[in-house]
Amino acid sequence: MREYPFDYQKLFQFAASDPYQEVGDANQSILNQLEGLRSELNFPAIQTDIGLFIKFMLVYWKPKVIFEMGSGYGHSAFWFLSANTNIEKIILTEKRSDLKQKFMSVNWPARWQDKMEYHQGDAFDTLSEIGNIDLALIDGVKGDYLKFLLALKNHTQSGALVLIDNSYWRGSFLDDEVVAIKKSPQKIKELHEYIAHSSEWESLFIPFVDGLSILRKI
Repeated sequence: MREYPFDYQKLFQFAASDPYQEVGDANQSILNQLEGLRSELNFPAIQTDIGLFIKFMLVYWKPKVIFEMGSGYGHSAFWFLSANTNIEKIILTEKRSDLKQKFMSVNWPARWQDKMEYHQGDAFDTLSEIGNIDLALIDGVKGDYLKFLLALKNHTQSGALVLIDNSYWRGSFLDDEVVAIKKSPQKIKELHEYIAHSSEWESLFIPFVDGLSILRKI
């Protein structure tokens, strides 16, 4: 395994403790509900550092149609909607059948409910039924990351954005011995190799806690 010349655990703790965390009083109660569900379910929901980054950047990206692969109970949708941009629709997808009820239990503002479509089932099936999207979040089964990125080809135009959460995957894809025996690191490695050599996407890696890859369609 790659060795680092610093205390990686301390770096993780710092990155997970953003000193600028702020969502505003109007949205704090919703975030508290979502964080409660994270704890209750021990669910790997999107981290606050990524959420704050999304909230900050959406003011400039201004997507109208957003598609999420792996929405859980709505944590990432919260960050999109809290940016208060001109979003028209967020399509949430989640395979787990028990999470839609959790999503419905959140006290979403009426102005947000009208913009969210929650689909319980396979994200690939839902994607096949819609047209173009402006921004996609890939945050589901790691083995499907590359497959889903390829599926987005026919649903995005030049300038569309794709956010891939947890794309560092604890650095496991950098260890050839781990890649040889574990599927997820192998698939993450294949994802990065594809992105690095792709002529369809411009890419940027943001080194948050477990990595965020940002792609823009050329």
